[in-house]
Amino acid sequence: MFTGCYVKIFVLTTTAITETSSFVFLNRTRMSPPSSLPSSLPSALHTEATTSDDNAVTTDDVTGPWSRFRQKAIKRCIIPLSPSSYKGSSGRIGVLGGSARKKRYTGAPYYAAMASLKAGADLAYCFCAEEAAVPIKSYSPELMVVPVYKSSVFDDKAIDDEETERLVKKMVDEVCLAMDKMHVLVLGPGLGRCPFVLEATARIIQRAQSQFHLPLVIDADALFLLTLPKYQNLLTENSNVILTPNKIELQRLRESNNNLSTLPQRCLIVEKGAVDIIRPGNNNSSTSKILLCCNEVGGLKRSGGIGDILSGTMGALVAWNNIMSIREEVTDDDLPLSCWTACCFVKQATKAAFDRYRRSTTAPDILSELGPSIDRMTSDE
Repeated sequence: MFTGCYVKIFVLTTTAITETSSFVFLNRTRMSPPSSLPSSLPSALHTEATTSDDNAVTTDDVTGPWSRFRQKAIKRCIIPLSPSSYKGSSGRIGVLGGSARKKRYTGAPYYAAMASLKAGADLAYCFCAEEAAVPIKSYSPELMVVPVYKSSVFDDKAIDDEETERLVKKMVDEVCLAMDKMHVLVLGPGLGRCPFVLEATARIIQRAQSQFHLPLVIDADALFLLTLPKYQNLLTENSNVILTPNKIELQRLRESNNNLSTLPQRCLIVEKGAVDIIRPGNNNSSTSKILLCCNEVGGLKRSGGIGDILSGTMGALVAWNNIMSIREEVTDDDLPLSCWTACCFVKQATKAAFDRYRRSTTAPDILSELGPSIDRMTSDE
C-alpha cells in the first residue's frame, strides 16, 4: 500500500502523471517547492514542473508514462538484435563480489550477473572469492566464474605486510586481465568488507578508470568503500560511474563526501526507493538537479536480492550505452535515460512477480519475470 500511496499523492499534484507509471525529466534549473506538498514525500519530489520566466517548462513538457518515451528509450538505450550479431556483441558484463568471509555472500553476485543476462547481455563474468566460486557456479552454468582471491588467506592474521601486498596485487591483476573484454564492471554485490578486499577493489576501480576507461556500476559494499576516508577521492572523470545507493547508503555517502560535492562530473546517482531518482553525482543539494524519476509501480514484497537484480540490469543498460557510444550512435547524455530504463524494467518485473506470487515472491521469481517484462515493454505487438 505504501507504493500506491506515493503514486496517488503524486497524481494529485501533477495531473499529467498516470496512476500506474510516470517519467519525470526535470531541467537543471532549481525549482522552488510548492508549500502544499505533504512532508512525507521524498524531498526530490518537492519540485514544481513550471517556472515563471518566458522559458517556462510545463508539466506536459516534462512528464509522461513509459508509452510516451518508449520509442526514445528503445532507440537510444537498447541495442538491437541483428542476424549479424555475434557472441558478446550485446554486452559482456563483469561483476565483482561474492565473499566467503564469516557469511557466504554468494547469492548477490549471482543475481546481479544473471539479471544482466536476463536483461539481454550476452556474457557475464563473476569475480569472487575462491570459497564462493563453486556455489555461484552451481547456481547456473551460464556464468563465467573466476576466483580471484582466497578469503581464508586474507583472514589469516599471521601473514605479513609483504605477503598481503602480493595477494592484493594478484587479485587486482586477475580482474584487470579480463577488463579489455568487458563493456561494464559492476562492483559490490556480496563483496564483503574485508579491508584487503576493499583495498584491492579500490585499485581495480582506479585501473578500470585510468587504464581501460571502463564504465562502472557501484553498489552495496563498494559504496561503503567510497565512504572510507582513504577512498573518498577515488573516482575520477576517466569513465562513467553509476552509484546505486538505497536510503541508508545515500545518507552515508552524503555524510562522508561533503554532501556529494566531491564526486566527479561523470558520476550519476540512482537513489533507490518507491520512486527511483537519478541525479548528477556531484550535486550537493537534495532538492535540485533531478535528471529523471522512475515511479513505475513495483511489487509490494521487498525480498532480498532486488537491489542486486537492479545493479545487474543497470550493468546491461550501461554496457549498451558504452557499445552504442563507441559506434557513435549515442552519447554520454543518453546515460541517465539508460539508468531510468533499467529502473523501469526492474519495477515492472517486480510487479509481475508480485502479481503472480504475492507474499511468497522471492528474487528468483523476479529474475524469471525480467525477460518477459522487457519483451512486453519493447515489443511492437
